[in-house]
Amino acid sequence: MSQTTLRALRLSLASLLVVALFAQLVIGMSRAELTVVNFFSFFTILSNTAAVVVLIILAGRPELTSSGVFSIIRGAVTVYMSVTGLVYAVLLAPTGIDVGLTEPWVNWSLHVVGPLAVAADWIAHPPDTELPRSAPIMWLVFPAAYLVYTLIRGALLDVPWYPYPFLDPAETGGYGGVAMWSGVVLVVILAFSYACQWWATRRSSSLATA
Repeated sequence: MSQTTLRALRLSLASLLVVALFAQLVIGMSRAELTVVNFFSFFTILSNTAAVVVLIILAGRPELTSSGVFSIIRGAVTVYMSVTGLVYAVLLAPTGIDVGLTEPWVNWSLHVVGPLAVAADWIAHPPDTELPRSAPIMWLVFPAAYLVYTLIRGALLDVPWYPYPFLDPAETGGYGGVAMWSGVVLVVILAFSYACQWWATRRSSSLATA
């Protein structure tokens, strides 16, 4: 695939995600179902927003695949997007739980198209540089911080609010249930992290021996 085509695909995906994110914000607020803070309290929104930034940067500067620092950031976004898609497919979609996305096409874009495309981009065009062994642990920091933020904020609100049912003590039988589900998700994140690191290391090793 030529660099021109790859840039166009990355920009097209970024554009789709921007439109979906903006549409969700405008529609949700117009129906009095959403606040800006709650909007950015969804892991789905945060991961897709980060994906937009990374895709735009990659489209403008594809040589950054050789940058160690940028590759760590890109790897983190790839992991978060992959987990976003997996959690939706396994935990949320089968039960028909309301995930706060008002339009089916928005839901499809942020939970299916975006995660699959970002993961495919990493597989097809992994970094040209080797990632540090500590990368998977580094990638775990943000989800852990997000979990702490969500639980503290949810408990402090006059009317408790949690972005996902498995983070709501009232839905999981208490904080023990939240801890169990959170632990499962964090393990999944760590597994995806090591898989992404392995794939990038495999590519950099093949380049070194070529």
